[in-house]
Amino acid sequence: MCTSERVTRDANQYTVVVSTWHVDGDRRYHGTEEVKDGGRFNTSLELDQKLYHLARLRIDSVAKGDAGEYRAVAKNKHGQGVATINLNFEGGDRLKIPDGKPPRFPKKPTIRQEGDLLIMECILEAHPVPDITWYQGQKTIADSKRVKMSRKATGKDTYLLTLEITNPTKGDGGNYRCNAFNNFGESNANISLNFQEEGAGCAPSFIEKPRILPNETGTLITMKCKCKANPKPEVTWFRGTSVVKESSKISIKTKTVEEDIYELIMEIKDPSGPDGGTYRCHVKNEHGESNANLNLNIEAEPEPEGDGPTFVEKPRIRSHNKGKLVVMDCKVKAKPKPQIVWTRAGQVVKESSKISLSIVEEKDDVYYIKLSLNDPGPDDSGLYKCNIKNDLGELNANLTLNVEIIPVIKEKPKVVKIVKKKTVVIECHVLSQFAPECTWFKETQAVKEDTRHKLHVEQVKEGEFAVKLEIEQMSATDKGTYKLVARNEKGEATSQVVEVTEIPDQGEKPKIVTGLKSITVEEGKTVELVATLATQDRKVTVTWTRDSTVVKASKDIMISFNGLDMKLTITSASTEFTGSYKVVVSNEYGQDESSARLVVKKKEEKKKDEEEEEKKKKKVEKKEEKKEEEKKEEKKVEKKAEEKKEEKKEEKKVISSTWSDDDGGRSEEYEEEVEEEEEVVSVIESSIISTEAILEESDSEIVSRVEDKPDLKPNGIDKPGVGKKMEILQ
Repeated sequence: MCTSERVTRDANQYTVVVSTWHVDGDRRYHGTEEVKDGGRFNTSLELDQKLYHLARLRIDSVAKGDAGEYRAVAKNKHGQGVATINLNFEGGDRLKIPDGKPPRFPKKPTIRQEGDLLIMECILEAHPVPDITWYQGQKTIADSKRVKMSRKATGKDTYLLTLEITNPTKGDGGNYRCNAFNNFGESNANISLNFQEEGAGCAPSFIEKPRILPNETGTLITMKCKCKANPKPEVTWFRGTSVVKESSKISIKTKTVEEDIYELIMEIKDPSGPDGGTYRCHVKNEHGESNANLNLNIEAEPEPEGDGPTFVEKPRIRSHNKGKLVVMDCKVKAKPKPQIVWTRAGQVVKESSKISLSIVEEKDDVYYIKLSLNDPGPDDSGLYKCNIKNDLGELNANLTLNVEIIPVIKEKPKVVKIVKKKTVVIECHVLSQFAPECTWFKETQAVKEDTRHKLHVEQVKEGEFAVKLEIEQMSATDKGTYKLVARNEKGEATSQVVEVTEIPDQGEKPKIVTGLKSITVEEGKTVELVATLATQDRKVTVTWTRDSTVVKASKDIMISFNGLDMKLTITSASTEFTGSYKVVVSNEYGQDESSARLVVKKKEEKKKDEEEEEKKKKKVEKKEEKKEEEKKEEKKVEKKAEEKKEEKKEEKKVISSTWSDDDGGRSEEYEEEVEEEEEVVSVIESSIISTEAILEESDSEIVSRVEDKPDLKPNGIDKPGVGKKMEILQ
């Protein structure tokens, strides 16, 4: 059977290609005449895929006489197929190529909300203009007061398709599909509308076997199921195909056991024969749905043994072999073995040359379910659902496949300067399912990697890559315009041009000229740690640490920087602030730092110091008191000496007054001797310490003076006064 045909052009050669199924032999006809190999005609048949073969007819130096209808006839033991194509000319010898494009969605659909208006948008490429149909699930959407659909041409063969919903509600949630169809093909874009909050979620799954529990008297039957789901599922009970509703006889409850775990309960009062049958508990949320089946036999027949399906591993989509193979799989536990049905957009998926389906029992009651899709294209995108079912329950796994073919570059590249390395980085983001092959161009010349030019392709998230060109040690020759070309097997994309005009200047790292100083303070005092830069620079970054822990401003700590002075002020110091402080100042060129030690002493330590000082002071005071005592003693001695002096004076007065002589001349001479004695007494007054010794000496001198006096006996008669004086002195 022949399935497709196309004409391709290469200079003066034209190729007719016909794809076929299981071809044992094939023939080609021009009109009714069979075309055979030779001369300008070359025929070939080659295996294109597992079941497809590619039949090709090449005509060299094509001429107007080659015009007409060509047929490829392919046959095997099961039958034959025919494909036809017309080779036409227009305006002389110019070959006419059919002009048309099948519908294609080059970018993922988008969804956004503007106030009360929800907008879904798709970009479409097609020629001629295709028919557009929007679906919600399997339901065709029509224009209404709330819903509006539009198509707007944005370029040659390019259209913007829009679906607008006013005042959307939860009922508007679900899977939407935009279908585009023309004579050359058909394509679909899928959008999921979810009103739940963002975050991790899971499809409902039953974690325990459903149970039917009658009470002892048989007046109440309770059906219980336990499931796990996020967000909370919608619960519907069925009997056969009919929905079970609450009544005076039947009550339905949903209890939250713990986070994401729910117990689903249906109670039947006074059960009777008609209440028997097959019941089904259906749970559903945005991630999927599941069913648990229960058979109620009023005669209390034994329930079937086994378990309904539950997920062991969540459903997932993986890509292999650079996107040539897509695998959708999951693991479930079930007894007996479940039946598997895959659907896409409501249509059952069957095995073919592109799709293979399998279910393998890995261990007891655990099954690995897989769908493999070979060489996926945009038309394979959409919502895939896997229904897993046995007699005791049912599961559904929903997976959305988006196939991006050629790379997409949405934004203009940007230039980032790294002044420290005198480096420029040109960065561009590429949307691609797999890492693209990337080349940067300067003007029209491809930039090759070397010691100065480095290419980096980094995955930012699934389906998006950051492509960077790093140019080190920039020079004037590196100035110019740059662009990125990203390629894969399906095609290529070219970015907008960006111009590099500046070369980063080399700067200097900050320098501290006055560093921190170590301080010891008492509790409660204010502390200020200060460091000063060599030059003012408000762009630097200042970081304070204490014992390697970053210090931040608080009620007790103030940090300030005026571009020159870096200050850390502690308003009321306590012992917990004791430690090694460091200030680090940095910029893109480097950093400098300074350290100091802060010691905060407790007030008790000060008391000890004061007590020591007090003791020392008392010792000094005692010494002073001793000296005062000594001075008092000296004063006493001095006083005694004064008293003796007064006594001497009194004695002198007595001597002077008792002495008399009829002869005035003798009296005067003796008075002179008394004056000499007064001089001796004055000598005694001048020395306190050796008063007695001087007195003794003075007495002896006085005596000797008296003895040495010349004989005063006038006319041989003694004067009695001299003898008296000597007695007194002695």
